[in-house]
Amino acid sequence: MTSGAFVPSLACFLLIEWREGMVTRIYFSQDPPVDRSELALEIAAYLEWGAPCPKAKLDMSACTDFQKQIYALVQEIPRGETRTYGQVAERAARPGAARAVGRAMATNPFAILVPCHRVVAKKGLGGYLWGTEMKEKLLRLERESSAQ
Repeated sequence: MTSGAFVPSLACFLLIEWREGMVTRIYFSQDPPVDRSELALEIAAYLEWGAPCPKAKLDMSACTDFQKQIYALVQEIPRGETRTYGQVAERAARPGAARAVGRAMATNPFAILVPCHRVVAKKGLGGYLWGTEMKEKLLRLERESSAQ
């Protein structure tokens, strides 16, 4: 089942796929959802106004152990801050695994709740599945709402 909500400051919808009470995927879309999602509304409030980050049960059964470890570390990056791929790799006790961290970020199925947009390249923004413009918007939103 897919549900979602519009995020005005991003000018797109945040869609959430569910299975058996667990979130299997969170992503951005220009297409509206059939059903409205309370979780998507909470995530939008978190992004736009600095509301508390909502909790959800994430289905990580398709993720590797490395991805699970990296996703857990990325969830610890404070709102409004960034870390480099190399810093995340070092924190995972895997120095030299910056590219592997990048691959984990590129396949992150849980946008915002696993805030891969907070992981950047050593020199520059780095990539983002939904484009660097979206990554810049997310980081700017978080900095602005953290400063309030």
